[in-house]
Amino acid sequence: MHYFFLCFFLSCSLSAMEISSKEAESFGKRIYLNECGSKRDRLVWWNVGENFASLGIGHFIWYPKDAQGPYEETFPGLLAFLKERGVQVPRWALGKCPWESRDAFSNHVQDAKKSELQDLLSKTLSLQARFIGRRFENALPEILLSMDKETRETVLKKLDDLKKTSQGKFALIDYLNFKGTGLVETERYAGKGWGLKQVLEEMALNSQSSINEFAETAKRLLRERVSNAPPERNEERWLPGWLSRVDRYLKS
Repeated sequence: MHYFFLCFFLSCSLSAMEISSKEAESFGKRIYLNECGSKRDRLVWWNVGENFASLGIGHFIWYPKDAQGPYEETFPGLLAFLKERGVQVPRWALGKCPWESRDAFSNHVQDAKKSELQDLLSKTLSLQARFIGRRFENALPEILLSMDKETRETVLKKLDDLKKTSQGKFALIDYLNFKGTGLVETERYAGKGWGLKQVLEEMALNSQSSINEFAETAKRLLRERVSNAPPERNEERWLPGWLSRVDRYLKS
């Protein structure tokens, strides 16, 4: 009960991160480039070895009927968010994923449902960015509660500095979408995480250049991740792309 009271208190006391219409449009396009290479067909995707489809600029997860997995199913939440904002959503999409497996998904290249979802998702980039921003707001109290009081107070100052600029706002929501909260124990190598929590904890408090400090800390943690990763994962192949993505946080 004490934990949930603290969550509620933090949710109420944290200042909301305002994202303007211009910022939402820019953020949506940037995440679309980062996650999908700005390619329409990648808005509706199914990765090899996974039992769920990945949709939209945030690779929102959608499970078929009877499928389960360790990850949160986020695509239904996006559709509900779009409906709240007056977007016409296909009625058939309000249920479970219509493709029961990756093979079924791959065998329906010209599927009308795929095309309908691609149309929907290609026209709602800014709203998807706002949905990712709301996920950041919802995750922040839990991230802060995982810290001791002194660390939390320092991190709140860092957050205030980052929220003052569009670069900082984008870095916060994109990195959360990119590498997670940092709260999941299984998402660590040698006991070391690389999520948003770890970046906020380890970056120096530097109000003059908070976005530079955020980016440098994120890159250091990503390099440490690769260094600590099991050799068979061969994560070195991903590192250049990860570092380039973080470097783009510095661009206006």
